[in-house]
Amino acid sequence: MGTWSHGNFDNDTALDWLADITGQLIDEIAEALDSPEALQAGETESDLVPCRIELLCTMAEGGMHPLWPDLPTLEQWKATYLQAWDQSIDELEPEEGYKQGRRIAIIETFDRMIALAAAQEEEGADEDWGEE
Repeated sequence: MGTWSHGNFDNDTALDWLADITGQLIDEIAEALDSPEALQAGETESDLVPCRIELLCTMAEGGMHPLWPDLPTLEQWKATYLQAWDQSIDELEPEEGYKQGRRIAIIETFDRMIALAAAQEEEGADEDWGEE
């Protein structure tokens, strides 16, 4: 086992576990985005996809480097999600202002993920962990 410092994630076991967790979150996002009907407003996956992205972004901002899909894939995820959401939100008859506010929050979440993935790609952070 490799240990290089005193931090919680400064050993191979912790980083292997973290790679598993982040990989699971990414797999769950990808699976949901393969089923646009599951992304319709009010559906469980519609609520959970942004939550998963938020967790991954928080990890990335904390120095943990998820193995993001490539940037074109992330851009496609955003487009797919927004299309499904836009086509279905009116059926729920949301309160005034909710539709616009929620759409802004969704866009900000996806854009944050894309920016973090781009920065990580630029820095070559993929070499830090998770690569076999």
